[in-house]
Order: sequence, then structure tokens, then C-alpha cells
Amino acid sequence: MPDHTPIPIDSRRIGDDEVGKPAVFGAILSGQPLEIHRNIFEGDYSRFRSGVWQCTPGLVAMKDWPYHEFCVLLSGRVIITPEGGSPREYKAGDALVLPMGFTGTWEILETGRKYYAVQA
Repeated sequence: MPDHTPIPIDSRRIGDDEVGKPAVFGAILSGQPLEIHRNIFEGDYSRFRSGVWQCTPGLVAMKDWPYHEFCVLLSGRVIITPEGGSPREYKAGDALVLPMGFTGTWEILETGRKYYAVQA
């Protein structure tokens, strides 16, 4: 019988003293962004995942993002610029949806941490 117990997603799953690895969510254009992510839940044969993510400052180009992603920024500031579109700044407390196929840049101005849920 499947377990249907709610699963808390706690931002402290990433320690304040942890150092990430070079960002792989896109091509690094400037800086040395280091990212950490913790998948806390996977379902639907790994097509759905949720957890917590953190990245240090830098500029990253994304091409054809492979997920629909909902995220809530917990800390930091980022500027997201869709290809051919206008930049928009997001800060702690802001929520957004990054549609599958997104192409553009993420400029992480201050180390950012977010909750995320992605559907492939």
C-alpha cells in the first residue's frame, strides 16, 4: 500500500556552510556560480521532483529548459531575462513559473535559495 504521508521540504536541507559544485543548469557566462540541490521528493517515475536549491552569484544561459518549474525564492536576488524579452528581478518571497522550453539567462546577484517543483 502506498504511503501518502506529507513530506516537509525544509530549506535547512542545505547547510549554511556547504559549498556547491559548478552550476550545470546552463552555460556559465560570467562569475563562478556554485549550486547545490536536494531532491526531497520524486514521484510519477521521476517525472515530478521537488526540493531545495541554492546557487552563488554568476550569469548562466539556459536553453530549452526541460521542465515546467514552480519555484519560491527564499533568499537572494536574481534577474531572469527570457530570450528576446525584458529582464525581471526576483527576490526573497517571490514565486514564479519557468515554463518548459525557457531560453534566456539567470543572473544571480546574491546567493539565492529556492524551493522548487519540476515536472518533466
